[in-house]
Amino acid sequence: MVAHLVGVVFACVGWLPALIVYLTLKDRSPFARHHAAEALNLQLTLFVPYVVGAGLFAGYGFFSPDLAWIGSAVVVAVWLVSLVFGVLAATAAARDAWYRYPIAVHLVK
Repeated sequence: MVAHLVGVVFACVGWLPALIVYLTLKDRSPFARHHAAEALNLQLTLFVPYVVGAGLFAGYGFFSPDLAWIGSAVVVAVWLVSLVFGVLAATAAARDAWYRYPIAVHLVK
């Protein structure tokens, strides 16, 4: 459950705490490994749009400051996606249900 919610708190670097949780809990049980891997996969997937949003913010901020809000909007939108799916997954984990993120690229199995 912690692995799902840590990405919401740490936003752009949510993959790092999720990786730590995955490495520490992967041998505990198949259930803990599944949820930690799912959280890590989602955070790695969302890292790309975070970088794009930061790039848009920096690029527009340098060349056209009036449009820099677009990058901020992308980062906020990605964070909201992380929040919604993180809460859904944490709720499922608390109920001892298996949860799979619908938008995550499954890099870690």
